[in-house]
Amino acid sequence: MKVTIAIIMGGYSSEYEISLLSGENVYKHLNRDVYSPYRVIISTDKWVCLDDTDKEYPVNKADFTVPMGSEKISFQCVFNAIHGTPGEDGLMQSYFKLLGLPQTSCGYYQAALTFNKRDLLSVLKPYGIKAATSFYINKGDTINEDSIVKKVGLPCFVKANKAGSSFGISKVYSREQMLPAIEKAYLEDDEIIIESFLSGTEVSVGVITYKGATKVLPITEIVTDND
Repeated sequence: MKVTIAIIMGGYSSEYEISLLSGENVYKHLNRDVYSPYRVIISTDKWVCLDDTDKEYPVNKADFTVPMGSEKISFQCVFNAIHGTPGEDGLMQSYFKLLGLPQTSCGYYQAALTFNKRDLLSVLKPYGIKAATSFYINKGDTINEDSIVKKVGLPCFVKANKAGSSFGISKVYSREQMLPAIEKAYLEDDEIIIESFLSGTEVSVGVITYKGATKVLPITEIVTDND
C-alpha cells in the first residue's frame, strides 16, 4: 500500500516563494509507485491542499485531514519543505507532534533553537565551539555605530536573528553602511545579530536519522558569486 505524504510548503516569511519551488520539486520527484503525495500550501490566510489539477481544498487544522470530494485524505507522514517560519522554527514540528504525525524535519526544540541565532550561540558557547564575535540589537534600541564597529570590526555581517535564505543580511564595510543594513534586517525580524567577518571555506554537513541510526551526510562546500 502506498504511503500518503503531505508536502507542506509556503510559510509566513519572505522565503514563501522559494519554499513553493522546493515543495514542487519534491512533489515532482517522489516515486509514485511508493508514495501518494499531496501538496499542502501553508500561508498566513489559508491552509490548502492541491489536487493534480491545482484545485484547492481547505485543510482541517484540528487533525490535518483534507475533505476532498467524497473522501477524506489522512496523511501518514509530512515532508516539511517550508523555509523559515513556521516550518523551521519549531511551530509546525510542535503541531505535528501533538497530532502524533511523523514529519521529516528535526524535532520542535532543535528547530526552535537553531532558528534563533542568539539562543544557539549561547548553548554552543559552554562547549568551546568557536564562533564569530557578535553584537545584539533589538528594535527600539539606541544604535551606536562606533560601539558596534569597536566590538566586531569591519567588514561585518548584519543579520536578522530569526530568518534564512540570506533575507535581511548585509555585508557592511563602513560605519556609514551600518544603519541602512540594520533597517534592512528589521524588515525580517525585531531582533538583530551583527557578527564579525570570518574569511574561509564555507561548508554544510547534513545529519539525518535513518532506520533508527544517525547518519552524517557528505560534506558540501557552498560556493556563491555574492559578496
